[in-house]
Amino acid sequence: MTILPDPAASQALLIGAHDYESLAALPAVERNLAGLTRAFTDPELWGLPPTHCVALPQPSSAQDVLDTLNSVALRATDTLVVYYAGHGLIDPHSDELYLALPGSDQERLYSALPFEWVRRAILDPRIGARHKVVILDCCYSGRALTGGMSGTTQVVDHALIDGTSLMAASAKTRKALSPPGEEFTAFTGELITALTEGIVDGPSLLDMQTLYRHLYVTLAAKSRPPE
Repeated sequence: MTILPDPAASQALLIGAHDYESLAALPAVERNLAGLTRAFTDPELWGLPPTHCVALPQPSSAQDVLDTLNSVALRATDTLVVYYAGHGLIDPHSDELYLALPGSDQERLYSALPFEWVRRAILDPRIGARHKVVILDCCYSGRALTGGMSGTTQVVDHALIDGTSLMAASAKTRKALSPPGEEFTAFTGELITALTEGIVDGPSLLDMQTLYRHLYVTLAAKSRPPE
């Protein structure tokens, strides 16, 4: 049975990079953070206290992200949600996923944040959250489905192992979409709609598998499949 996570014991960190020195701007990402903040803190939905939903737009460095993540994660005892939206970059030598920061570019990968560092921070045994949810809305985000968060589909649930679920907006070789003129990026827009309006004929409380299947079908119907 799906149970709504206790908002008083849960935390969310929403990371987004919408303006870059060397990469194309993604103005919808800024709106993604605002839209998810509204959805997560809505008392009619999850009802996270505003202080439990931390937005980190335009992080200055990898250390800025990881220090904030560590601070937020250590406060969560029920559910921890970590969201990133922005450009995804690939290491041409290792094929690893990097999360772009405002000063990042493909030629200077050391200026971006390796997802592996985020993964290690979330799986840190000091974190007491019973459930951990990672949502990546970036190009090639399917590459995050490796190591301790591995699996065969875009959403992974390792509740029996480490309580971690990961949802990726795109396959490991595909770009995520940010359609011109739309308020949100394609994936996060459908996510916000599902969270705020529910799923027709779906359960009143959404689990990760149900939510991802709905997003996949909805995006595919609009010729925007995640893979």
